[in-house]
Amino acid sequence: PGSGVARSYLGFSHIGTWKDVYKPCNDCNLNTQDLFEPFQIEWEPGSNQIGDFSWCGYSIIVLKNVKDYMDQKRVKVSWGNVNVLKPTSTVRKKMVSYPYTGPDLYWLTSVEKINLDSEQSGLEIKTKCNTCGRIRYKFIMEGIVISKSTWSNQHIFKIKQFGLSAATFITEEMLNGLKSKGFNNLWYKEAGIIK
Repeated sequence: PGSGVARSYLGFSHIGTWKDVYKPCNDCNLNTQDLFEPFQIEWEPGSNQIGDFSWCGYSIIVLKNVKDYMDQKRVKVSWGNVNVLKPTSTVRKKMVSYPYTGPDLYWLTSVEKINLDSEQSGLEIKTKCNTCGRIRYKFIMEGIVISKSTWSNQHIFKIKQFGLSAATFITEEMLNGLKSKGFNNLWYKEAGIIK
């Protein structure tokens, strides 16, 4: 996951928790950190409506109805704890009250990663470090081709070549299931094909 995040719903900023997953390399300075529990967030001002899906870039928080549906479908994802921190914004706009007493929140992260077909997707290498060996590819959000031979019926996944990116991809089948339940604030955009 776009077809437009509704502005009437809350967005959030993720504050932490960040940890190193790779040893930092002094030569390439590629990102070595990823988010871990507890997933610490701060609601953004401008609304007090929490959607079934909430977004900060590619990071996703959902309500229990979404979690229950995905658990029922046995979708392989990870559910993380969410800590809502005191807002630092002093802007006088609608906001969720603090301390947070709203519905339970779940941090949704994909646990499965798939290789895309680099040649058919036209994937370009941005940098390759001769010291640590890490490769950074140009991130793409369309024209992605995944070979059926590397796909094992995963319906929510990340792309291996995109490293620590939180960008999450779903199949059309999974998307149609979510849409059929009427979940609000669902953001998606067609990114490619499995063939």
